[in-house]
Amino acid sequence: MPFAKAYQQQNRSETRRAHHVHLRVINGGRHISEPRGEMRCSRRIPMECYVKVRMVESGEVFYAMSKDLSVDGVAFIAQYVPRYGELMEIQLQSPLGSSFKPFKALVQVRRCCQIGDNKGYEIGTAIIKVRQ
Repeated sequence: MPFAKAYQQQNRSETRRAHHVHLRVINGGRHISEPRGEMRCSRRIPMECYVKVRMVESGEVFYAMSKDLSVDGVAFIAQYVPRYGELMEIQLQSPLGSSFKPFKALVQVRRCCQIGDNKGYEIGTAIIKVRQ
């Protein structure tokens, strides 16, 4: 979303007069009027499996249920509410009876929104580094 950045004129003639703050728009993101659609550039694959989540800063561990996975990110549902930009280490558990190794990655929170009353929060993350 475009946002305004304030700056002041450094010209000497401007400093003698009242200080005026000028705003300029920095391009990027979406306009508020645009409908909220697909945010990822890559295809999402629906996947329901358990996710073990460890917060990098605090070391706190909680469990969640994955919603979907793409090459760019992972979305999962949990009772935990993270901060935007917070780093997490996740481990997607392979389904029971499967011989696949768990998927481990370092992710960063991009969004968090509540789903219904007491149904948890959908957390959207961007994959920073694949660990295994």
